[in-house]
Amino acid sequence: MSYFTMWKKILAAVLGILVGYWLIDDFDPDLLKGKRVVITGASAGIGEQMAYHYAKMGANVIVTARREQKLQEVVAKCKELGRPDGIYHYISADMSNLTSTELVIREAHAKLGGIDYLVLNHIIVIPLGMWRGTVDNLTRMDKIVDVNYKSYVHLTSHALPLLEESQGSIVVVSSLAGKVAQPFSGVYSSTKFALDGFFGSIRQEFALRNCDVSITLCVIGLVGTESAISELRNFGQHFLLKYIKAAEPPDAAYAIIRAELYERERYIFLIWKQEY
Repeated sequence: MSYFTMWKKILAAVLGILVGYWLIDDFDPDLLKGKRVVITGASAGIGEQMAYHYAKMGANVIVTARREQKLQEVVAKCKELGRPDGIYHYISADMSNLTSTELVIREAHAKLGGIDYLVLNHIIVIPLGMWRGTVDNLTRMDKIVDVNYKSYVHLTSHALPLLEESQGSIVVVSSLAGKVAQPFSGVYSSTKFALDGFFGSIRQEFALRNCDVSITLCVIGLVGTESAISELRNFGQHFLLKYIKAAEPPDAAYAIIRAELYERERYIFLIWKQEY
């Protein structure tokens, strides 16, 4: 057995143990009954699945994204899954327009009467590619930074008084790309590193000033959302799916909810499939 193969097996075993530990279903969904949850990027993928889980667990849910028709469908399903007296609404908003962040929080407050969980999950889909310093690269960078980083800071800032009042939680869905730099995704990766830096910093500040708002930074690997798999195929990297098992969106969403419920500081959701 080669040295590299040995370490791949060790890594797979360790990750399997960690995932097994995190996926033990040992919490009471009733803990979320009546909680007021705002989820961004909830028209598809992980955000959509989180909305369904929260609704089934009895929470009141506000979802936001750009696609109004899709949001209407998500809310309709939340109503089917949730409590008859539950509150389920959507807010159509484009996070590249930073002024919309305040409007989202204001409207969520009006509909829910407060916020217990702010789940920041939205991203702008970025085509993989080489950084060449072109005008197009620079133009795209500005929009990506606005959506994938600045809007997270703005939403948190506007929601903080409500979260302090409820002693609530901020859930940040980040990526392994914010821990390990990878080629062809420099700007995307840098925004994820920025989230780690910002939320890690304010977590310490909250402790210093006795602010009882928890922050869960979710560092996830490949999740089999339509956009993620499509981008791999478009860039000719679909062969990676032979070696890396993509997590199912409902499983990833459930694991994130479980993580924030117990106020973990970090949460890593990685499942690797080894081929020899």
